[in-house]
Amino acid sequence: MLLELFIDNFVIIKKNHIFFEDGFNVLTGETGSGKSLILKAINLALGDRADKDSIGKFSDRTIIEAVFQVSEATKLQLQKMDIYPEEDKLIVTRTISKKSSSLRINGRIANLSTLREISSFLVDIYRQGDSNYFMNSQNYINLVDSYTKDSKTIKLKNELKDLYRKKDELLERHDNLDLSDEEITRERDLISYQINEIEEIDIFNIDEESLDKEYSKLNNISSIINSSNKVKEILDASDFDQISINKLINETIAELSPYTSVDEKLELIYTNLVDLSEQVNDLYRDIDYYESSLESDPERMYELDMINQTIFTLKRKYGSSIDDIRNYYDEITRRIKELDEIDDLRRDIDKNIEKINSKMLETSKKLTDIRKNKASLLEKEVNKSIKELNIKNGKFKIDITERNEVKANGKDDVDFLIRTNKGDNLKSLSKTASGGEVSRIMLAFKEVFSDSDSVDTLIFDEIDTGISGRTAQVVGEKILDLSKKRQIISISHLPQIASLANNHILIKKEDIDDLTISTTEDLSELSRVNEIARMIGGVDITSTTEQSAREMLEMAEDLRNDRR
Repeated sequence: MLLELFIDNFVIIKKNHIFFEDGFNVLTGETGSGKSLILKAINLALGDRADKDSIGKFSDRTIIEAVFQVSEATKLQLQKMDIYPEEDKLIVTRTISKKSSSLRINGRIANLSTLREISSFLVDIYRQGDSNYFMNSQNYINLVDSYTKDSKTIKLKNELKDLYRKKDELLERHDNLDLSDEEITRERDLISYQINEIEEIDIFNIDEESLDKEYSKLNNISSIINSSNKVKEILDASDFDQISINKLINETIAELSPYTSVDEKLELIYTNLVDLSEQVNDLYRDIDYYESSLESDPERMYELDMINQTIFTLKRKYGSSIDDIRNYYDEITRRIKELDEIDDLRRDIDKNIEKINSKMLETSKKLTDIRKNKASLLEKEVNKSIKELNIKNGKFKIDITERNEVKANGKDDVDFLIRTNKGDNLKSLSKTASGGEVSRIMLAFKEVFSDSDSVDTLIFDEIDTGISGRTAQVVGEKILDLSKKRQIISISHLPQIASLANNHILIKKEDIDDLTISTTEDLSELSRVNEIARMIGGVDITSTTEQSAREMLEMAEDLRNDRR
């Protein structure tokens, strides 16, 4: 759930630190006080794009930081994304300036796509007029399937997806074999030419690195022989008058030889010099032997040139590396075998597709039966909830029709139908006219699916628009019931709803010098009476509206206690 929201220099908010509680939180305030700015700040913390025009006049940058407490289920999802909450806390920090913006999740730099993915299982926001998940017909089949979260539905859907994937693969193979005799001949001739071209060299036994080394050695053979001769002269010169390493070492040995018996340390140095002389002699013999083994080989050089040229040509045609060429060779040899056996392969693929179609039909029928049973239960639950929400003549129905074709999710088309007035025909939920009714229907769905929905926090942005009186009361009570299972944050203008919250935050603005600043206040019991009275009677608060506000809050407290 959302624990804290810190806002610094955002439009007309100078600095604000808002604390939310578990249960039902409500934000109220006069029109234009900044309620929408709080929601916009939350949206930025959930991954909305930053608008540099939103930077306030109090500093050169905006900071939005949200602190979430995450459940065990959410922690597991985050860990799959390599995000590890500390003490079950997830901290999102957005910094926005004219020059650049940054995003950090628990102190680590992150991107918006990651944040949006995380947000999808942290918070669900609903505004009137939104293209809400429950209002999109493409989601209806998944909503029915997710209702009661039974393992059999999940198992059948996974089986169906797997069968559908296998069928797709077979159809693709079948398309690759759907050739005329003339096309088969042309493709076979082309592949045969490519196979012969690749087989000009032993592609599967070639070591390109060894070839390069051998070529480089043969290409530099004269220089290597010259260098070997120079090294031999340095080690032990053939000219008596020329200074060499061996001559210098021998002179050193001769110089120390008379004194080795005088000092043990000097004897050790003498012994090491003798060993060094022998090592130099060994090096000389090794280089001499190596030099005698060197000889130019023009024929091998020509052969290597041809191999390298062939490899270059093959890479240009069939891949950027030897491995790519080998893979391509394997691919075309398999393909020519397919072409040779094309009639048998077609028959086998057709038989396998027929078997899969039969299995898919069988699996989809099982799914359809489950969906119809779920739909019947879901209809009853939603109809019960919308009647409780004062849509007395409302009727909800789930329409399941079967397609001729079985797809990855079965052969069912699902539509949610609604009627809100007597005499009306059932029509698709997305075409329901009244905003107030849409909000209540959505609230009914939220309640019914609250056990299967894993989102921790629900935010309602003035979904009470268009309702009043008794309807407002029942909507508030429904939100209160929902807050027993999820954290609720609601922006409301109705006292019947605001009074039911256990945490009431007032949004207000005031003029300070030449600037207008929006602030928040956690309302105490007395302050809350004044705000509810304002919501009841407007700016001019009378003793009557104050008394009505107290009574409303007392009734709300009793209701909260009764529903614990």
